[in-house]
Amino acid sequence: MKREKKRRRPAFRLTKSRQKMLMAFFLPIVIVLIAYIAMGIAPFGDRGAMIIDSYHQYVPFFSEFHDKIWHGDSLLYSWHGSLGFNFLAVQAYYLASPLNLLLAVFPDSCMIEAFETLIVLKLGLSGLSAYLYLRYRHGKEDLLTVLFSGFYALGGFSLAYNWNVMWLDSFALLPIVVMGAEKLIDEGRGRLYTIALGLAIFCNYYIAIMICIFQVLYFFAYWFSKKREGMRAFLGRGLHYALCSLLAGGLAAVYLLPTYYTLINSSQGSKPHNLRLYRNFLEVFRQHFAIVEPTQLTGAPNIYCGLLIGMLLLFYVVSRQIPLRERIANGLLAAFLLVSTNVNVLDYVWHGFHFPNNLPGRFSFLYIFLCVVMAHKAIYGLRDLKLRWYGICFEAAIALFAVCLWFPEESFPVYTTAVSGILLLVYMILLWLLGTGEAHKAKLLKYARVLLLLTLTAELAGNSIYGLCMNGSVNRVSYMALQKDMAAVRKQLEPEDTFYRTELAKIQGRDDVVRYHMNGLSFFSSTCDDRMEKCLGALGFYNSGNKYSYKGATPLTDAFLGIKYVISEGEMDMPGSSLLQTETVGDCLIYENQDCLPLGFMTDADILDWKIVEGDPFYTQNDLVRHATSVEKTLFTPMDPGQPEADRVTVESSEEDTWSYSLPDEEGNLIWHLTFSELKETADVYIYFEASHCESLKVTKNDQKITYSDQRGHIVHLGDCAPGNEVTLTFPADSEYKNGKVKLQMFAFHEDVFDSVMEALSPSGLRLTRADVTRLRGEISAEKTGILFLSVPYDEGWTVRVDSEKAELLPVGEGLTGIRLEAGDHAISMDYCPKGFKPGLAISLICLILVIFMARREARSI
Repeated sequence: MKREKKRRRPAFRLTKSRQKMLMAFFLPIVIVLIAYIAMGIAPFGDRGAMIIDSYHQYVPFFSEFHDKIWHGDSLLYSWHGSLGFNFLAVQAYYLASPLNLLLAVFPDSCMIEAFETLIVLKLGLSGLSAYLYLRYRHGKEDLLTVLFSGFYALGGFSLAYNWNVMWLDSFALLPIVVMGAEKLIDEGRGRLYTIALGLAIFCNYYIAIMICIFQVLYFFAYWFSKKREGMRAFLGRGLHYALCSLLAGGLAAVYLLPTYYTLINSSQGSKPHNLRLYRNFLEVFRQHFAIVEPTQLTGAPNIYCGLLIGMLLLFYVVSRQIPLRERIANGLLAAFLLVSTNVNVLDYVWHGFHFPNNLPGRFSFLYIFLCVVMAHKAIYGLRDLKLRWYGICFEAAIALFAVCLWFPEESFPVYTTAVSGILLLVYMILLWLLGTGEAHKAKLLKYARVLLLLTLTAELAGNSIYGLCMNGSVNRVSYMALQKDMAAVRKQLEPEDTFYRTELAKIQGRDDVVRYHMNGLSFFSSTCDDRMEKCLGALGFYNSGNKYSYKGATPLTDAFLGIKYVISEGEMDMPGSSLLQTETVGDCLIYENQDCLPLGFMTDADILDWKIVEGDPFYTQNDLVRHATSVEKTLFTPMDPGQPEADRVTVESSEEDTWSYSLPDEEGNLIWHLTFSELKETADVYIYFEASHCESLKVTKNDQKITYSDQRGHIVHLGDCAPGNEVTLTFPADSEYKNGKVKLQMFAFHEDVFDSVMEALSPSGLRLTRADVTRLRGEISAEKTGILFLSVPYDEGWTVRVDSEKAELLPVGEGLTGIRLEAGDHAISMDYCPKGFKPGLAISLICLILVIFMARREARSI
């Protein structure tokens, strides 16, 4: 008798439950891809989805991360920007997501596509995680649950801020973190909560700050929502919750500790001095409407999560099938989150005790999540509500809709009002049919359910496509135009045994030198060191909070900071006297600095007494010469720019170098006609300006017109000017302001003094024998005792040894570095490891072991 063979079960079966999970994952992806097609995003056109900071920062940082992966470079430091910076801190904020390892499969020329792929993937994961939570919380795994999870994934937060791709990991993990928290509170099992929260903190500590604050509040809300045993149980679960939260933070300590030491030296921003509201609360609440343009930089918070979900919140409040304790707890928490978006003190706390620089209400995803959860529970309890409650809820919804349209100062477009009004009416009809329909009308109920699903799908897709399209896009072709040429320039200029710095005469994005992997000065990052920003700003470079650029260079700063090459697309407008065009690569011209000093060189010991003065760059540079050398002559001497011509503006007062004006009309200009009458011979002239309430500075010389749009100001090179020449400076007033100030200084640069400075500094330069990402080795012959000045940002992570003996690293001008040396020959070594990295790594490893132990223990107890 033959034995019947057992049938092998397939390794994977696409059950109905798994089908819904896949639908929850792919629904946001399909909708976003349709939007990308409509926007002409490559490969469906020549556009790119990276906007605002993703244009300037994220894609360049992706490119740098990709370069490090492929070349096996250290992830601790980078020379590509800011004269050198702590790359681990940048990684912690922008690049910590494990999904970023996918960048390795893309070529460097496709970082835009990699960026967009990660956005789409993370939004899909957000839909999946929301679905998993709703299924766990309410036991429903149907199409309605899929659509509700879609409204979380494509709510107002993600539509407005999806280009902040580094935030989306923690956004996607929030539902899993909350699921883990509930498991811990209900069952005492903390492994899911610990791992999910730890991963959220690891991926992006900034968004995790908001999640952690929410989790503290959610513990109390969830505990109160159900009847519990008593104070002893509360304290026990609370202690367990706190320990698991600390353990989760410990998992990410390898990032948190080094980043903490970096952020304490970054710009801290202002603090609230009194309690105030940002706007009318009705303006906030009407953000629930459909087809509302997402708020990008300024405006009301992005709280959209579906018009039906907003209506269902009213049903949630009155539903007696939901325990009163739960309604109170969740309702108060949601109300607190909504109020927090409009109260400055609460907003300050939610953003990590820091006012955000634009992009309001970055914690709105927490409110959206809570609304989706409450509405999802409410819709399944409609049949249990009495008829009068339908009337009350519908009347309240209509009244709120009307009030939100009537009272705010700024009105919505007609299409927003029309679409939202129609959807409100359709949802009321469908909710009435679903909630009050009788059993013999089963066919009608079926049609009503199908129509509800179709309407929800249309709203989700339509609002998402509209929102993404309204965000805008950029020209991908122009953004990538110089990529190949810059790679060719870098290859041509990179002898293996030389360290040098390169900058760009003109930039597209603030972090272009990072994107092109060049050892430059320009930098834009939330982790930017405030000391470096102040130092460069005082020297006359453009600076603004967490960014600075090469605009404002002089021959002295080029020499001191080791800028050897300047790359320009076409001829430079007015190159400094030390820059000489040497080669052409593609569309790029290479200018070589003939007076470039090495990375380190000997200066007088008095350089430690050099004080930077913000707003007076020529004084600061003269003071640098005086303290670094024995040269007594003045490098920059002041000139009188004269009085401005007031074109449709009124000059109200003037100080030594600052003119105050008022703007009676919508347009007006302050104009200087510089004639250089005080000069006896041709001189090389520079100006410095600050004009925060002006649109730009327009310089006209010999029929050549150059526009500078950085209102914060910087040094501008006017070039050789002779008596009788005329240069016109035009400052167009910004019509948004009725008053403003223009600061203007003009100085003559003396080439002979500069030559003397170079003669004094050139003989004792550091001869580098090795220049890796985190290691510098070199030799120097110091003619006299003094300070070895290094054009390296001051960072406590550097360990310096002189002749194998540990030496002290000294700050120069607050942001740069010096080492005290005796006269003679010395061997210099510098090694970098971010402050806090080693103890942070140890804490993370210990916490990982504890989590594994906890997980195994909980698994055995099941």
